[in-house]
Amino acid sequence: MLTGQTIVATPTVVVNDVRCAHEPPGWSAPELVERRTVVLIRSGLFRRRVGTREMVLDSSTGYLPRPGTEEAFAHPAGGDRCTSIAVCDEEMSALLGAGGVPDTAIETTPQIDVAHRALLARARSGATPDELAERAHVLVGAVLAGAVADGCGPVGRLPGPRTSRRAVDQVRERLAVDLSASLTDLARHTGLSPYHLSRVFRRTTGCTITGYRTWLRLRAALDQLASGETNLARLAMETGFSDQAHLTRLLRREIGQTPGALRRMFATGRGQVTTTPTAGSGGRGSPARRPRPEG
Repeated sequence: MLTGQTIVATPTVVVNDVRCAHEPPGWSAPELVERRTVVLIRSGLFRRRVGTREMVLDSSTGYLPRPGTEEAFAHPAGGDRCTSIAVCDEEMSALLGAGGVPDTAIETTPQIDVAHRALLARARSGATPDELAERAHVLVGAVLAGAVADGCGPVGRLPGPRTSRRAVDQVRERLAVDLSASLTDLARHTGLSPYHLSRVFRRTTGCTITGYRTWLRLRAALDQLASGETNLARLAMETGFSDQAHLTRLLRREIGQTPGALRRMFATGRGQVTTTPTAGSGGRGSPARRPRPEG
């Protein structure tokens, strides 16, 4: 029996945790593939048949079902558990290019396996949809980069430094106007795919777009605290945090103080922020050089 749970769902990416319980021996009835997805196996083993081709899939592999084809499954060793990631057709086409990728088993690297499990772990920890969506886009891009023939397809090419810096500047300008702009919105704004933009932003600034966005929200919260804001629940809501506890946790982790302690410090001029310097921290000219919070 097949069951599933949605991990994150946005207009451009949907991640599902799919579990298949032990089934009787033999092949299942054929199923029509309706959408291009990336399927990564976390546990178990099963056989997949597409036309006359068969493949054995386990936790070291994944596959990219092709829309319009029929697939059937057999479970000679019990059930399995997979993660299915679907991204919008526009991004998938940009990543795959005209040639696409054959519908065969894909060997996953240890790095992909770690990123795969990290996505699920962050979902269990209550990470924001922004963070989960960015992780999913990057994971899909990494899988496809390894699957494109000869490693030289469109997935593998990143823009040069000048184009990368321009894209980063465009992201910062857009977030200054609309802090809630999604990764896909930012990608369209820069003319890059979400995968490429996320990689370019991290390569150029040292942090993810999600982390940078969260740090901007923390700075907005600091501004309001310094201005005398006393309603912490309202402050958290207005600055884009899930609740007061979320804001408090990130301020304590990044600045070493709770909102209440910061408010008192701003009001009295006493006390001192107890941050720990981070390697790679930048000054005013490079505000995103230190790793930023993602939770």
